[in-house]
Amino acid sequence: MNHTTLILSLGVVCLLTIAITFAGCTGTGNPAGNLVVTQEQNKATVSVNQGSVITVKLQENPTTGYQWNLTTTPGLRVISDNYVPSDTTGKLSGSGGTHVWEISATAKGEQKINAVYMRSWEPVTGNETSFSMTVIVT
Repeated sequence: MNHTTLILSLGVVCLLTIAITFAGCTGTGNPAGNLVVTQEQNKATVSVNQGSVITVKLQENPTTGYQWNLTTTPGLRVISDNYVPSDTTGKLSGSGGTHVWEISATAKGEQKINAVYMRSWEPVTGNETSFSMTVIVT
């Protein structure tokens, strides 16, 4: 292998490495077509393709008794529902964390995500913190 061939081969390897590294980067850390939303998108309207996954991340502190009660319209299906504590060491009691739902867009049309942050044993007063989102599935 001569010097020119070696340099061209190394250049191709570098370009392929860069292409593979950046392939699929969407800025959200999720596969292309998926959407990540937080409390910042409260009351927003978003559009997604049928089959897309919406990841909803809301701050929660169940040690206080407060938890999110999330509901969706029939065209959205919750495929995972997990609480992720902020403190993974278990040394900080009451530190809170994030509740994470993955929701699949299963039917076309206007769909809704609604959540209320409340204690399950207390009556709903209308003053609770809430999250809502309209999802247009195409």
